[in-house]
Amino acid sequence: MKLCLLLAGALSATSLVRAAEPALKVAGALWCPYNCAADPQAKRPGFMLEILAAALAQQGRQMQYQEFPWRRAIVATRNLQTDLIAGTLKTDAPDFVFGQQAFGISRSCFVTRADSRWQYRSLADLKRQRLAVNNDQTFGEPVDSHVRSARNRSYIFLGGGSDYLHKHLDALARGQLDLTLEDEYVLNEWFKQSGRGAEFRLAGCLHSGPVYVSVSPRHPQAKALVQMLDRGVVALRESGELARILAKYGIRDWHN
Repeated sequence: MKLCLLLAGALSATSLVRAAEPALKVAGALWCPYNCAADPQAKRPGFMLEILAAALAQQGRQMQYQEFPWRRAIVATRNLQTDLIAGTLKTDAPDFVFGQQAFGISRSCFVTRADSRWQYRSLADLKRQRLAVNNDQTFGEPVDSHVRSARNRSYIFLGGGSDYLHKHLDALARGQLDLTLEDEYVLNEWFKQSGRGAEFRLAGCLHSGPVYVSVSPRHPQAKALVQMLDRGVVALRESGELARILAKYGIRDWHN
């Protein structure tokens, strides 16, 4: 009986410790449908944020999300102002700590006006094309090197801010640009919400890579955090909850 009481007391103490653990701070940028809303009560906060919240809940943890411009989100995470950052490709912050489980797969697509016949097949197709991209994003090589090259400066336009995509597509529609480049999920979300999809055409895509929730290498629990996320995502996939979250956004599981 005494042993049972001791075990019960130990389990109770463990539960109290876990319950007292603070919410993990998460940084991210507006990048819908990955990250759509800072309000956790929003109907569609973003599929990445929903997966993250559910994965953490599987491990008995909660999260507190804060929206930043993308580069500021990286800096805040690197400086340990936040615990996690949602939406990183490995090219965004190569020194960060990444788990085994991705939270999405990014395919970045070139966009032209609907009446354009231009098509991306190789880097040579970008020669003398007026291209606008988000200054804070990476897309993978060799396009990243093309965008950052001083030799192409007169043809590359770098934008930023939460409304960069709207500005780029407006400029494209007016004929001030030839192309813009953005994640396919993000483009489709914008077309759906704006009702302007008929004005534009996807003209070739790049496999930019898996998208992760990652951790600063300076975080004392970096490895433990990404392992916890991995366990949570695996559990969500096995239970079917991951598929249910993705279905809300019209997205299929990239693992299949």
